Amino acid sequence: MLKLEDLLRKALLAAIEQYGVFEEDVDIVLEKPRESGHGDLSTNLALTLGGRLGRKPRELAGEIAAAVSLPREIIASVEIAGPGFINFRIAREHQIDRLLALLRSDGSLAAIKTGGGKRINVEFISANPTGPLNVVSARAGAFGMTLANLLDAIGFDAHAEYYVNDAGRQIKLLGRSLRAHYLQLAGRPVEFPENGYKGRYLEIMAAELLAKDSKAIQEAGAAFDDESFQRIELPCGDAATWGELPEDEAVGCFAKYALMKILGWQRETCRRFGLRFETWYFESELHETRRIERALERLKKQGAVYEQEDAVWFRSTDFGDEKDRVLVRSDGMPTYFLADIAYHYHKFQRGFEHAIDFWGPDHHGYIPRMQGAMKALGVPEGWLEIQILQQVTFLEDGRILDMSKRKGQFVTMDALMDEVGADVAKFLFLTRKPNSHLDFDLDLARQQSDVNPVLKVKYAHARSCSLLKNAAERGVEVGEPTAESLSHLEDESAWAVARELVRLPQVIVSAATSREPHRLTGYALEIATLYNQFYNQCKRILDQDPARRLALLHLSVVTGHVLRKVAELIGIEMPEAMEKRD
Repeated sequence: MLKLEDLLRKALLAAIEQYGVFEEDVDIVLEKPRESGHGDLSTNLALTLGGRLGRKPRELAGEIAAAVSLPREIIASVEIAGPGFINFRIAREHQIDRLLALLRSDGSLAAIKTGGGKRINVEFISANPTGPLNVVSARAGAFGMTLANLLDAIGFDAHAEYYVNDAGRQIKLLGRSLRAHYLQLAGRPVEFPENGYKGRYLEIMAAELLAKDSKAIQEAGAAFDDESFQRIELPCGDAATWGELPEDEAVGCFAKYALMKILGWQRETCRRFGLRFETWYFESELHETRRIERALERLKKQGAVYEQEDAVWFRSTDFGDEKDRVLVRSDGMPTYFLADIAYHYHKFQRGFEHAIDFWGPDHHGYIPRMQGAMKALGVPEGWLEIQILQQVTFLEDGRILDMSKRKGQFVTMDALMDEVGADVAKFLFLTRKPNSHLDFDLDLARQQSDVNPVLKVKYAHARSCSLLKNAAERGVEVGEPTAESLSHLEDESAWAVARELVRLPQVIVSAATSREPHRLTGYALEIATLYNQFYNQCKRILDQDPARRLALLHLSVVTGHVLRKVAELIGIEMPEAMEKRD
């Protein structure tokens, strides 16, 4: 049986062939109408064809609507609205079928699994391991994890990955900074490195190392016991010994310890936020396995590099970049760009059929050179997809906060979770498109009422569970929804909920394919709003006649099921009971 949207598209294509328009000539978009009174699905087909055919859109819409052939048991009516929209009303019997299909293991949520198990690498956060994760990483985490869940939901094999920059100048600077903090606390004169890390977290780390020494080192290493973290070994000796080593050797030991501590923090922060990573990929592996050198050699064979001023350059202008980029500096050191090329090429070599990266807004210019490098290496065009996440502005009392001057308040991801909770943070981060600036209202996030969007959704779920619990306590046998039971739905407020619930598969597919996870939060809020309106309008549900009561209870069963599915994709909890607060 064709999916509803496919059925409508097929019927519309048949209707417009009389105008010499065929499938390859047009993209038929079906969307939910802006006004609920305009039906269940709408298309602007006549508006898009009107100019091409030299016809008035509304007149053309009438002709298409008259020509379209659809089964009455599925589509109850076809109507024209506004300047030329064609609206479809779905028959209630078919809406009931769609409601029930949401609950079946082989139903509508199984039908959207069209990815065929295609392996997709989704890399997000990948913050430098030089300090605790900040609030910018929190937005990347919310989007990256939700997108991976969405891709899994439509049948892909999404693989979440975190890239660890554990090699290069910043790590050495981190080691020098911790060494300086440690020696200063030990009362030994030492010059602090220029542009060194002066964060309070390093002072605390140095103090702990001075007080506990070997025990602190063993505790830091405990975070690396599992397979994904065995890239890093404990530094030899103890901190007191490191302080006596030549500076370069000491820096290496302090750097390794700092790296272990910070990565341990970062992984625990991700766990608290509900993020899972199948792979923590370490840059050091690229150096040890000579993947960087091999990637450079392949680029040379492809004629994509040249030497100038003792440096090696990538011909990135050949791929749309504004200028060529250095791959190997004149001192023989590879650049971060070359390491990134080798890393992404290894993703391709590991068998991923597509790769999605989440980058910050300051990385726009990095896109053409990286995609160009992949193309130069022989990777299919379009294999590497970049999603840009815009900045977040934090508001308090209606004013923008200067995060750089907050002395640590809300700057870290952990502090944000301590303040508002992981669920609230994730939900609010997902209320806007990823490429849109987000104003994060801390006052709203702290609200403990349904003014807070995520709590509004949770209250709706808890209300549906409470209704079912109360029914059971009164001896009402609820059971599983059936076509017979749902046929007794009469209230328009109940049907408004039903029409929104059946959109779940469409919302999941559109959110995944458009890379716009924020569609989930908008959908959940719409369901919560409609369900609350239904609940308030259908007073004393448990006192209705048995048939109507069971229909309303079964609608609540489906509502709870759908809200839990959305929550699972976002990574938030759906409680069965909550205390309602104003």
